[in-house]
Amino acid sequence: MAEFGENIRKAREEMGITQQTLADKLYVTRQAVSRWENGSRYPDLLTAKSLAKALDTSLDELLVDDDMRTYPEVNPVLEYPLHKRVQTALFAAAFVTNLIMLIWYIGFILTESRVYMTDWEGVSQIVGAVTTAMVTGILLYGLIKSIKDTVNPNTAARIAVMIVGVDMLDALAVLYCNYRNYTVTLTAGYISGEITYQLFYAAFIVSILVFFCGKKPHSPIPVYILSGIVIIGNLHSYISTFIGHIGTPQVTRFVMASSLRLVAVLLIPTLFIYMTAVLYRKRRLAKS
Repeated sequence: MAEFGENIRKAREEMGITQQTLADKLYVTRQAVSRWENGSRYPDLLTAKSLAKALDTSLDELLVDDDMRTYPEVNPVLEYPLHKRVQTALFAAAFVTNLIMLIWYIGFILTESRVYMTDWEGVSQIVGAVTTAMVTGILLYGLIKSIKDTVNPNTAARIAVMIVGVDMLDALAVLYCNYRNYTVTLTAGYISGEITYQLFYAAFIVSILVFFCGKKPHSPIPVYILSGIVIIGNLHSYISTFIGHIGTPQVTRFVMASSLRLVAVLLIPTLFIYMTAVLYRKRRLAKS
């Protein structure tokens, strides 16, 4: 990476031009040229070709094999304008739906939960509001990074791991509230189910870290499979609960509240799958 930047700097100085002059030729900012030269970022492939032409040299002269292996890990996960827009749209949609869920939680806690629920049921709703607020904040962070075009593999992994971690904490907190409210009995079967749930999400975190942050390229299949299980599990839960509400006075309320939550939940693994697929494609192109 440093050698690529050094080659750019040497070629630019041999031509006797400044970073700003080179930036103007390529229709980029001076800061972009500076990042290329100090080794913190790479230009995309089309810009790299234009760069070589502007410096009156070849791309082979600027790049070495190590640069091509490093390229996918340093640059943003998504580089093409359409890919960036889709990623930003997914972050925005997930953020907005979770923000609406948070507002709903707060309204519910301030009105109905204080009247119709026991103390520990109310605490469970507060836990839901707090974890939703945490996920909303993480998604806002991701949205800002996406708009600024700084979602590299490490950032993507950080966002995904934080969201999954919050979900694991939420499950443990809700379990404790239900236990204190005597709505669940801690049988061996129930405990084993919760352990399986936690192990599943622990495996999800490991698969994300291995794929996005591993020193060697890894298959995206584990991330696809585990994200798919999350999507299918939530769809199954929604459909089965909806069927149970058919013909009851609560069906309209269920559709309004649970449908929004379903969308909020499904957008997150969809985002994981999208970023994983595009990064995998980038790595394959760099390798070839």
